Amino acid sequence: MSQISAVIFDAFETLFHNDPALWQQSFRDLCQAQHLDIEPLVLWQEWKTRERRFRKTRLNLEQPELSPPFKSYCQAWRDTFRETFQAISLKGDPDAAVGLCVEALTRREPFPEVREAIEGLRGRWRLGVLSNADDAFLYPLLRRTGLTFDVVRTSEGCRAYKPLPGPFHQVCGLLHVQPQEALYVGDSLLDDVHGAKRVGMRAAWVNRNGLSREEGLLPPDYEIHSLMEMENILA
Repeated sequence: MSQISAVIFDAFETLFHNDPALWQQSFRDLCQAQHLDIEPLVLWQEWKTRERRFRKTRLNLEQPELSPPFKSYCQAWRDTFRETFQAISLKGDPDAAVGLCVEALTRREPFPEVREAIEGLRGRWRLGVLSNADDAFLYPLLRRTGLTFDVVRTSEGCRAYKPLPGPFHQVCGLLHVQPQEALYVGDSLLDDVHGAKRVGMRAAWVNRNGLSREEGLLPPDYEIHSLMEMENILA
């Protein structure tokens, strides 16, 4: 087995908090900012139903060439807000709604151990981030928090979403490593673990909440509850 030369992280819910409670706060802010006469959680649920539809239809895992044209989160969210406002007869501003959500994403906080864990790996392994994210919120978030990596790639930059193989190959190429020399670390069994394993990478599943594994997906090589466990894995 090849020695690991690079460690590549997912961003949201791996390095940074991004749980539903944070999104629901954004929808409370949205309703207040746009004076929308609706319970924020109702608007959130209506929007989220449509946003999940986008996530389910944005790629074809078995035949990637048959996936629909790439659409960034900002583009998809704008369409989703427009559909939601029309469906429930609200005179909301989709562009401003997207702007508010993007701004909130740039202010997400890292998990408590992230800085120490990253600094513990720096200098001994090449470090990267590969995230299903737009440039408009991931890069400002990293600048604000001061977390730095050798390579950062978004789905927008790759023009493809994990778990498709393209993004994983791109980030490995930029780090000048072969997939078998890289360890991918993420919270999603499908997007992160299954996607990385399909291209020959090793994968660590960040399972902070004690979730069960999903059947039919490639298993992680490691299961961790904190990024502080990374150093022991790599040693």
